[in-house]
Amino acid sequence: MRKYKDDYEMVRTKDESGRETLKPVYRGDYFEVSLDEKGLRKFKSNSLLLLAVILVLHSTAGFINNQGMYQFYISLPYVFSFLALFYLGWGILRIPKEQRLHRREDVDLSFKRMKTASNFLLILFSIGVMAEIAFLLFTSLRERRVLEYLYLSLEALSAIAIFILIRVQKPIRVQTSPD
Repeated sequence: MRKYKDDYEMVRTKDESGRETLKPVYRGDYFEVSLDEKGLRKFKSNSLLLLAVILVLHSTAGFINNQGMYQFYISLPYVFSFLALFYLGWGILRIPKEQRLHRREDVDLSFKRMKTASNFLLILFSIGVMAEIAFLLFTSLRERRVLEYLYLSLEALSAIAIFILIRVQKPIRVQTSPD
């Protein structure tokens, strides 16, 4: 990727047959994570568990036949949140399993992506929950309000799970290695 091109240097090497080949050698900064191997595994499994809870709650909320989902200001945050959920899941899966010095792309594609996606998800879910509350306040639905409350409660629980995921990420420090 172009973003990481300054971290690599192309070095010419000769093989046994005398041909010159270009080989990329990493020259960028290395990063340390404040967790040991056991902590990394626990963090990854807890994050995957929270992601599964969020996916189940959010998908279940989408199958409810409520009138609020016909409003664009409720359905758009719902739909866009799946993109952020994808990036969050991809970042969680890229979390390394072993304690070592990590390259910049390892840190960016796992820890930073996870932090960015979870913050964006919390914003989208907050918009969706507030939009559903506004829909409940300003419409005169009498007969199918139970479905609206069910949708609202599932989305609110998903937002709480995202907040917990953000809180789990807080104590993890990623810093440049002095070596």
